[in-house]
Amino acid sequence: MAEGKLYIIGVGPGDPELLTIKASRCMEMCDVLYHDASISEEILCFAPKTTEKIPLSDEGDGETISFEDVKAVIDSVKAGKKVGVLLEGDPFIFGIGAEVARKAVSAGLKFELVPGITSASAAAVYAGIPLTYRGYASTLAFAIGHSSLNRRYTDVDWPRVAVGMQTLVFFINEESLPMVIEKLLANGRDPRTPAAIVSSGTRKDQSTIAGTLGELRAMTEDERESAKIPMPAVLIVGDVVGLRSELKWFE
Repeated sequence: MAEGKLYIIGVGPGDPELLTIKASRCMEMCDVLYHDASISEEILCFAPKTTEKIPLSDEGDGETISFEDVKAVIDSVKAGKKVGVLLEGDPFIFGIGAEVARKAVSAGLKFELVPGITSASAAAVYAGIPLTYRGYASTLAFAIGHSSLNRRYTDVDWPRVAVGMQTLVFFINEESLPMVIEKLLANGRDPRTPAAIVSSGTRKDQSTIAGTLGELRAMTEDERESAKIPMPAVLIVGDVVGLRSELKWFE
């Protein structure tokens, strides 16, 4: 029987042209692909037509992998198949890539990890916002706006993060956005700091709302205005956001 192998593959933030050569080559070798349900057909078509494509359960809300999916993946690899698990963005940055990898280790599977382009940087660039720039920002931090235990809670060290990094990028949802902005302001971030919310980064329907941190807080406090913000999204905070007026190109 052929030796099975598992590939845990990051496919980037949405634009199929941001798929890496490594990712596409691994997809071509797979007999079966388990994938995030939101991954487009434009990306899935990089795999051969003969490859079986199976959406992952959405019950984990992107933050875990279900027992049934784990069992199916493990069984497929043990049956001698080359199996890919396709995950959005870079699944090793606030994703489930490492969780799946640990399951593979526990099962004694042969595996390979393929990072992808994270939406944190890609969405910013497609919005015309470089996350670092001489004279603007030489420090950068990524943070998750909520925990898997509580959609309104995060274990971020707010006093340090709020003023300790020049550029901040938060992965947010509709529940965590107001909390993140309030935490930043309450811990010393200037409300005049440029900030932007980028939704559906790198996709055809990408949209960006830019202003100051104070203006975004006012927007989240108005139910009609906050309803206009598509989610999930990334919140970018820092002087580099001001460069968008010169560098925006995609939308």
